Amino acid sequence: MQGIGENTVLADRYTLTRMLAQRDDQELWTAADSTLDREVTATLFRATSAHADAALDSARRAAGVEDHHLPRVLDVGVQDGTAYVITEALHGAESMASLLQFDRLPAEEVRRLIGEAASGLGAAAARGLHHLRLTPHDIVRSPDGAVSVLGLPTDAALAGTDDVSSDEASRIDTVALVEIAYAGLTTRWPGAESVPGLLDVDRRADGELPAPSELAPGVPGDLDTLCRTTLGADEGPRTPGELARQLAPWSSERVSDSGRRPSRPASAAHAAPLQSVPGGAPSATRMPGQPSLTKAPATDDAADRTAAVETAPAREPDADETAQISRSVLDAARERTAPPPPAAHDDDYDPSFTELEPPVPGLTGRFEPDRSSSKLALLLVALLVVVAIVFAAIGLRGIGGGSGDNKAASPATSRSASASKSASPSSKPSPSAKPVQITNVGYYGTDGAQNPQMTDNVIDGDPATYWQSFRYGSAAFGGVKSGVGLYLNLGSSQKVSTVKITTTGGPSTIKLYLTDTVGTVSDKTPAATLTGSGTQTANLNGATGKYLTVWVTQLSQQDTGEYRERINEIQVLS
Repeated sequence: MQGIGENTVLADRYTLTRMLAQRDDQELWTAADSTLDREVTATLFRATSAHADAALDSARRAAGVEDHHLPRVLDVGVQDGTAYVITEALHGAESMASLLQFDRLPAEEVRRLIGEAASGLGAAAARGLHHLRLTPHDIVRSPDGAVSVLGLPTDAALAGTDDVSSDEASRIDTVALVEIAYAGLTTRWPGAESVPGLLDVDRRADGELPAPSELAPGVPGDLDTLCRTTLGADEGPRTPGELARQLAPWSSERVSDSGRRPSRPASAAHAAPLQSVPGGAPSATRMPGQPSLTKAPATDDAADRTAAVETAPAREPDADETAQISRSVLDAARERTAPPPPAAHDDDYDPSFTELEPPVPGLTGRFEPDRSSSKLALLLVALLVVVAIVFAAIGLRGIGGGSGDNKAASPATSRSASASKSASPSSKPSPSAKPVQITNVGYYGTDGAQNPQMTDNVIDGDPATYWQSFRYGSAAFGGVKSGVGLYLNLGSSQKVSTVKITTTGGPSTIKLYLTDTVGTVSDKTPAATLTGSGTQTANLNGATGKYLTVWVTQLSQQDTGEYRERINEIQVLS
């Protein structure tokens, strides 16, 4: 691109440092943000191209989408005929295309990757944004397991493919996600257009697409059915949000080959080595969301290995690479046989929030009282004993001589207690109320599941077990979201009289919605609202619905001082 090169400064702030990939109409660079002293990613294209204005508008709208699955758009602008979009950098992230170079992924990791990506695209669709060019190169996994979707702000607009209806665009993205799930389960690409780095699937003699279970062992039935119905019969979910709900629940942590989270972060030794074409020519790469690109020459090999740049179709590895792969296989085998690591206290804390201070600072270490402190303590104890004796004497006098006053006050007291009881927002279930059988419990939200393995605890009848949310920096979720919650499937539309909820911790705000579909409830009026703690009973006055959504908008503060919701039991009565 004319006038653009290393050390070019955009907006008097972003200094281009290294080109990652290029094509006729786009260049992808790393850049240094001099204002905040951090590395960012810059997507550049000609401001005079036919779709430049649409791409810039799409990027501006993407900046308003707050979802951790989508790299944040930090800046958008035009300088000297070059349009630029600045996004946050993803250090060391690997795409699904790269992960599938040598073997398929564990089925539950595929569920997690696609579920997280679908959640992010669902949030984008709510703002009228769609990807439309989604491939395994666009879904990337960071070393800590976080999942991100690349290319949303500009790819579809620059390609001129974003001129479709919202419903059609959602279906296109949903089908693409299922195609990527198919590839993750089988290492074969089922789409109509080939994807660099992946082999196309061989269709059956009748032209039909084979089910994933026909190509790979151990494919879960629901994922197998999802791929068959969506890709073979034009059925299945129509939107990314619907797909995310269908895949839920999934693991909140990265799933390894052994079915558990790896005991150590992924390292370069476990990553697929970068491939080069015969003759020593530069590797063929692609920008996120684009069919093919040519990798720019890189002077920093270490940085190049960690860049989010995809590789060309795999070739036979040479002797050194074979030795490297063998070492990786041995490492993976040792990891699978090693005992699982102890659970860390902070596994479910979002790292974007400030670490909480100790609940009672200054009470650590040893304290040996001196003589004066001991005397003061004895004096205080004696004073408390005297006060207790005085109050006991007053109480005994009242019992002996105040019976008449008590009788006179009894009707008023009764009326007061009755009025207080009737004014309470909660009510006890009637003796004739019957428990409603819950079909299943799922996490409700668009940010991926929070502790999905714990959701069934709220209906197991054991108050000692619970589901809990992630922890946050304040009762208002640190200002990063509006709520978390669960949905209960009642099996069919039913009349609900009361809902009893038991929580642990301080007071929280819980809104209850009864609907016939699982969907957004922010625009609906809650059937009831609870604002206390412990065991509370909400009266739904015979409202009907199939799904009960329990939406927490203010978190409890636990005894440890942290803010998180902890729900022990939910009982629904008809």
